Amino acid sequence: MVSNIKWSGIKENLGFKRLFWRIFVAFWVASLVVMAATGYVLVNEYTANNYNNRFLDDATNQAERIVWRYEHEALTNGRSKSEIKEWVKRRNGRENQLIPMLISTPDNDVVYHYRMNKVPEEHRITREIYGPSNIRYIAQFRQPQTPRIYKQVLSRFQSVQFIFIFLASAMVSALLSWSIVKPIKYLGAFSRKYANDQTATPVPSQLLTRGDELSDLAVDINFMVSKTADAIGAQQRLLHDVSHELRAPLARLQASAAIIEQHQPENKHVLQIHNDCHRMDQLIQQILNFSTLENTPQNTEPCDVIALCERVLDDMAINYPGIPTTLTFDQTRRDNATINGFPEALHQALDNIVGNACKYSNKGQPVTVEVASSANSVVIVVKDNGIGVDNAEIEKLMQPFYRAGNQMHTEGFGLGLTIALKAVEKHDGTLTMQSPENGGLRVEITLPKDSTTQL
Repeated sequence: MVSNIKWSGIKENLGFKRLFWRIFVAFWVASLVVMAATGYVLVNEYTANNYNNRFLDDATNQAERIVWRYEHEALTNGRSKSEIKEWVKRRNGRENQLIPMLISTPDNDVVYHYRMNKVPEEHRITREIYGPSNIRYIAQFRQPQTPRIYKQVLSRFQSVQFIFIFLASAMVSALLSWSIVKPIKYLGAFSRKYANDQTATPVPSQLLTRGDELSDLAVDINFMVSKTADAIGAQQRLLHDVSHELRAPLARLQASAAIIEQHQPENKHVLQIHNDCHRMDQLIQQILNFSTLENTPQNTEPCDVIALCERVLDDMAINYPGIPTTLTFDQTRRDNATINGFPEALHQALDNIVGNACKYSNKGQPVTVEVASSANSVVIVVKDNGIGVDNAEIEKLMQPFYRAGNQMHTEGFGLGLTIALKAVEKHDGTLTMQSPENGGLRVEITLPKDSTTQL
């Protein structure tokens, strides 16, 4: 069981289900099958056509040398025939290189005999050879046994050449797989980046001009990004234009209500009109802030985060006098809490986050803001003691016009945290929220000191 769990973890870490490994294994196995088939055909051809001829040539040459030695030593010098076998052994170096054969004269006088006693007649091959004196001899060899084809193939695969081919096929398969998977991975990362950042950067031209199916996919993604960017731009312009257009009739409505109020000061309907107009004015202002944050080009400038937090808390003391607020930071590192960013956008983010904390905290319960700085970033933590929010809805809170299922945002419009998130992302930062078990909400903002974003 443990081994199965370990193997599952290894497969998950290495990504064996990924397309790269499937393509790699497919190409590699295919190349190895082709090599094996080619080797089989070549070795089989070599065995069928050449092995018998080579064997007979080698056996005939060895028999001719034996006959030459026999005539030179035995007939001329009178030496024994046993010395011929010793001479053949010494000449060939090893005994296992001797070819079994029987050499005799036409009168059946044996000249040379080696391991032919148990070879039946039907398994013998007969050849005629001639010595230096032109005497005819009869040479019999054991019929050659064709070597096993798979043994021959295996012996060749053990050679350096086939090891090199094996590794080269793996390298070619890996490169081919990577050439297919790399643009797919890039397009996947590109689509995820666009989904998160909504930045309409074009697909690189080298992907658009490949001329294959991946190029078609890149063209389609590029077209989708262009159309989506146009739709988002049109939506934002519509929000901006409608918000501006609503300001004029809203102002006239407020003026009419003021005139009626002069004649009927105690009219409750006039008071309701004033409250609704004020609420609509707040909504329009938030929509304008959201649109401005998305579309207005700005350049970064030095921003003192601690001074900005103090300014926001001063505003909260006026708007929510019953909620105590505290700001804590390291006094010795105050000058280190400066970032390169967009002060107005960051002020909107902090105003919305701290404002929500004060709005939903119980009266008398403090709201704390903590600022900590490091070499590369500044972290702002806002904590309240309010009703909190369900963990399942935390991510949804930063969607435009979303209101949680509990009591949060009953008086808002669902744009405050969206504006805060956009402002933080404009600084290349992160915004996370947590709801502790004892209630309340903890919002943490991490801002890099050097932001390169320009919108």
